[in-house]
Amino acid sequence: MIISGYMIILGNIVALIASILMVYSGLLKQKRKIIYFQTVQIGLSVLSNIILGGITGAIINALSLVRNILCYKDKLGIKEKIVITVLAVTLSLLFNNLAFIGILPLISTVVYIWLMNIKDVTKFKILVIFTMVLWCIYDLYIKSYSSAAFDFFNIVANVVAIFRIKSHS
Repeated sequence: MIISGYMIILGNIVALIASILMVYSGLLKQKRKIIYFQTVQIGLSVLSNIILGGITGAIINALSLVRNILCYKDKLGIKEKIVITVLAVTLSLLFNNLAFIGILPLISTVVYIWLMNIKDVTKFKILVIFTMVLWCIYDLYIKSYSSAAFDFFNIVANVVAIFRIKSHS
């Protein structure tokens, strides 16, 4: 799929706004506001992925929205994880237009869904790093450079946090 320069610019502007909202939601303390801004952020990520031709990214982000809402409402049990996983796998395989690269968001979300309840902070940060590396590769491939930059900064922040945790242990 060939994307025009204007579409790349538009997709990156939308992705940048989504990334800023992601950071902003991380600063909030009220659950209701966090869910609202994450909902808008993920919606914009879906739109950005569609503009840039990343259909599996759009699918995974849409399912991640459902996952996050269920998680915040403490309703993300085994049944819900199975349903989201089956939907993610099925829809990603049906609509993948980017070969192996298109599978990276799927791998990221399935691993995250099943391991997100890790209690150990260091292990959780390693999980976040792993998932962000996959998203960074995907975002670079679909030319979502602003998303890739935020993915990279997220990876660096988590690596630094791990070193800080280890140095204080």
